[in-house]
Amino acid sequence: MADQLPEQCCTLPPFTSDYTPTGSYFTIPVPDTKQPDLRVYSAGPTDAKTVIVCVYDIFALHQNTLQGVDHLASTYGCRAVLPDLFRGESWPVENMPPKEGQAVLSAWVQARGNWEAQIRPALVAVVNKVKEEGAEKIGAYGFCFGAKKLVQAQPDNLFGAVALIHPSFFVAADGDAMRVPSLLVPSSGEDQTIMNGFWSRVQAKGGDIAAKSIREDFTDMHHGFAAARSNWADPRMAGRARDCHALMIKFFKATL
Repeated sequence: MADQLPEQCCTLPPFTSDYTPTGSYFTIPVPDTKQPDLRVYSAGPTDAKTVIVCVYDIFALHQNTLQGVDHLASTYGCRAVLPDLFRGESWPVENMPPKEGQAVLSAWVQARGNWEAQIRPALVAVVNKVKEEGAEKIGAYGFCFGAKKLVQAQPDNLFGAVALIHPSFFVAADGDAMRVPSLLVPSSGEDQTIMNGFWSRVQAKGGDIAAKSIREDFTDMHHGFAAARSNWADPRMAGRARDCHALMIKFFKATL
């Protein structure tokens, strides 16, 4: 796995937000681990047949990300859930750019986002829970580090389709891992050579994976524009974030 975050990820601070979330929280155990129960934010009807899971960025339960979950649930008419995979922790918003340097931030993300020990068991528990409550179609979207987790999730067949929004830690070979249709949304902050390589490998798979996958570049926007690093008080930024969420809804409707 690539061991560095994009430059914009390490220099652009998150925006503050005074949005008040409209959803609620529940907790679930994570079997076969020593981790505490997992707190999960939920918006939309709990018995919805379609559920979309959000995997956040390093700023965790940021108000922008919660607002996006609420917007997706209400606009799509689905249930959207956001597990707190960092268990109440996040990278401090006041430490951006990181005073310790980019390598320290990347190492922190790698440790907190360890796939086998932390993220995989939590996502499996979330998927099992929503299935118990009636979910029949489950998709997921991930921001930044979260997009990489959805690549790593491919062998577990947890999701019927995934959206990868301004992804971090990607390498071109990640395209070989994709088993379901994917929506790729690069910003100006991603390495275009890697994005192109990833996309060409997805397309080379053929069949529904290639035919139903979509790429739309938001190169007029900085890394993080659809989540914590966007100032949604700015009409242009808010509009482009809504464009991204509308694209996700269209994609999930077509693939789940």
